[in-house]
Amino acid sequence: MTAPSIQPEPKRDRYGRYLLPDPGQPGATSTLAWTRATTFAKSISDTFGLTKWQLRMALKGLTMRPDLFARVSAATVDDRQVLDQVAEAAKEAAASSSGANLGSALHQFTERLDRGEQVTVPAPWDADVAAYRKVLTEAGIEVNAEWIERIIVVRQYHIAGTLDRILHSPTWRLPRIGDLKTGKDLSYGWLEIAVQEAIYANADAMWNGLTGQYEPMPEVDREVGVVIHLPVGKATATLYEVDLVAGWEIAQVCATVRGLRTRRDLARAMPAPKTSSALLLSLIQRATGEPEMDRLWADHSANWTTQHTTAAKARLAALSTTNQTVHTNP
Repeated sequence: MTAPSIQPEPKRDRYGRYLLPDPGQPGATSTLAWTRATTFAKSISDTFGLTKWQLRMALKGLTMRPDLFARVSAATVDDRQVLDQVAEAAKEAAASSSGANLGSALHQFTERLDRGEQVTVPAPWDADVAAYRKVLTEAGIEVNAEWIERIIVVRQYHIAGTLDRILHSPTWRLPRIGDLKTGKDLSYGWLEIAVQEAIYANADAMWNGLTGQYEPMPEVDREVGVVIHLPVGKATATLYEVDLVAGWEIAQVCATVRGLRTRRDLARAMPAPKTSSALLLSLIQRATGEPEMDRLWADHSANWTTQHTTAAKARLAALSTTNQTVHTNP
């Protein structure tokens, strides 16, 4: 069997967003930057644990790389680009990306197999791939090679993303969105997973990178998705059903949160309090000299009346008389 052609990726902007035309405007040649599905799904995620882990890896990496420590020492706190680069390099030094790299390798191995290619998988990851094939076979699930790693768009939320697979089973009413996850623990990831799969299931169109045109989105189950959990190095695979109705509801919350982040009217400078006429008179009567009186007038000129002028003259006259008395009576 000839393996389907791998879809080329469209261009991306500097933020990693796909640059694609709007499927709602047939014939349009201009491209738009579409929010990534993964970014959208993270809008309401709790990243506290992940952030702490990344900090630990960066600190560990600095102790392993004196050159990185020296570069941090030489930088100022405003050298964001330098510090960001060093932080990434430090995490890499602490092997923080090794799990991600192995997960990407498993993704590629399984994708090539699902496309019908002959693949030699080295140990120990051959046991992982064997577990993947076994769990799908036992469940009677097949992968449609034409719909592996395909880009979709959702116009309602201006999202573009890449779905892993579309799966078939004779026991299902419709094909289902399938997602391969290779992380050790999915306990804290189900919120994002449900949103992402719901986005894919509710897509408006599928991009064909070979033709540069959109295709109709295949009809899929919008209520249930599938996750194939294949943790790296465990030689085990587990299937999960995902509630996409709830995922789509959460997607609407994500859209609301992202909209709220653009609000710029949540705070304003507090107006300077107005000084009452009575308080200003009190300040004038306590002034210690002409310089202070000048400052009072400058600060409160908008509220200054003839009454205040009269009071100021009287106060300065009284101060002048007092000063003369002090000088003439040793």
